Parts: sequence; C-alpha cells; structure tokens
Amino acid sequence: MKYSITTAKRVVVGVIAVGALSLGSAGIAGANSATASTPASIAASSAANFNCANATKALDKIQSGEAKIAAGLPKLTAWESKLTLAGRTKLAARLQKRITRLESPTFKARLDKASTAIEAKCNVAAPAAAQS
Repeated sequence: MKYSITTAKRVVVGVIAVGALSLGSAGIAGANSATASTPASIAASSAANFNCANATKALDKIQSGEAKIAAGLPKLTAWESKLTLAGRTKLAARLQKRITRLESPTFKARLDKASTAIEAKCNVAAPAAAQS
C-alpha cells in the first residue's frame, strides 16, 4: 500500500498531538496535586484580589440578590405545592431542593460573610435597604 506525503504528515501530527496532550494533562494533574488549596485560602485570595473601586456595586448586588430571594421564595413555595398536587413529583422535588438551599443558614452566612469582608477591606458601609 502506498501512502502519500499528506497522510504521513497527518500521522506525525496526530502522534505529536497525542503526546503533547498526554504530557500536558500529566503536568496539569501534577500541578493540581501540588497546589491543593483549601476553601479558606481560596476565599482569602479572592478577598485579597478584590478591587475596592467596585465595593459599592458588589454590595448593591449582594443586597439586591437577598431581596430577590426573599421576594421569590413564596412564589417558589406556591409553585412547588401546585406541582405536588398535580402529581409532578420530580419537578417538585427539584424545586424543594432549591428552596431548601436558598433558605439554608449556610447560604445566608456566605452572603453575609462576603458583605462583611468587602466592608472591612474597603472601609465602605453597606448601602441602606430600600424602603418600599
């Protein structure tokens, strides 16, 4: 069987690509195991890299997110109960999981922790809650 030069080039390029990918993934795996970081160090590095010029914008986003969650939870709960009554248990279970996560103290604590970290680092007060 006679091979053309383009077929030979394809084979060589394929072998080189496979070799590079295998070495690249091994290097990445080695780097991941060597620099395993804990969630606390990730949070510390995130806070260290935070730009204080965006502090008020970030605090506004956190506060508006909390307001949207508070306003949306009753709607989600009503929707979940309607789905349960209609027999759509799979979707109702997914909604219940989301409701549980949004109501969890851990989720709320994470938002509060982010707010206090921004306030402490940038010496900015949280925006006043909008009164309706």
